[in-house]
Amino acid sequence: MATTLGLASALSGQRRREGFRGCLLIAVAVAMATANAAVMAATFGPVHYDSNGDQLVVTMIYDGSKPNHHFSIHWDTCRKGEQLDRPAHQTIGVNILDDDHNDAANKTYTETIRVALANLSCRPATVTLWTPPDFTTSVDIPARP
Repeated sequence: MATTLGLASALSGQRRREGFRGCLLIAVAVAMATANAAVMAATFGPVHYDSNGDQLVVTMIYDGSKPNHHFSIHWDTCRKGEQLDRPAHQTIGVNILDDDHNDAANKTYTETIRVALANLSCRPATVTLWTPPDFTTSVDIPARP
């Protein structure tokens, strides 16, 4: 009888260790995902259209170990609007990506970038700006000056 209890006790202890290892793996995975999200996070501060320079003025807020990150601009396709009160109005998206997104998130920085609109034919339009992980903001731009 003592042999049976010893075997049951040993199996119970092994199950507890396996359960502990599983919980530990989950905790490590969550910690890694949280750390990566903190490194990659960028968001928008104030955004407006500057009619004097025919450009968008975009304030980016991001975490990193150094200032002066470079941001890439990627335009989507222009889409005709379906607003009855503004039949000529269009919409277009622009992705603003932090090229230094893997920089360690030690401090919060802000950087103002200017997006020239002189070559943008999709006007008048609502421009929806997007940056990972999923931050958006929109601004209306008029027809060409």
